[in-house]
Amino acid sequence: MSPRLALMSLSAALALTFAASAASAGDARDAKDALRLEAARAHVGGPVKTVRFLRPINSYEILGQHSVLVWETNTKAWLVDLRESAACRGSDLDNSVTVGLETAVDTMNTTNGYVTGQHNLRCKITQIREVDVPSMRAAERAAVPAPKA
Repeated sequence: MSPRLALMSLSAALALTFAASAASAGDARDAKDALRLEAARAHVGGPVKTVRFLRPINSYEILGQHSVLVWETNTKAWLVDLRESAACRGSDLDNSVTVGLETAVDTMNTTNGYVTGQHNLRCKITQIREVDVPSMRAAERAAVPAPKA
C-alpha cells in the first residue's frame, strides 16, 4: 500500500471514530439531560407568574426540547417551560442561550418572558416553577447505580 493511500485510509478511519464518539457522547448527554429533567419535574412547586432575581443568574441548563433549568444560586433553581413552536426547538437552544429579563426590575415572567436561542429565535416562557433542589439531587443520586465491588 502506498504511503499516500495509507494516510488517506487512516484519516477516514479517524474521522469515522471521532464522529461515532461524538454521537455516543451526545446520546449520553441526552440521557443525562432526560434524567435531570425527570428529577426536576418530580420535585417542582406550583407555577408562578414572575420571579425576581436579587443577583445575576448563576447558570442554566437546556433539558430537552422545551425546558430550561435556570439556576439562581447553587441551591435555588427554576424549571422554565417553553411554548412548543416551529421557531423554538431544543436543537436551536445551546450554551449561547439567553434568558430575557426585564432589566428595570430583574424579573423573569410568563407574561412577556422569552428565552433566546441560536439565530435570535425567541422561545416564549409558558411556565415557571421552583425546584426543590435538595430533593432533586437526592433523586438523581438514587437513580445512579452503585459501583460494583
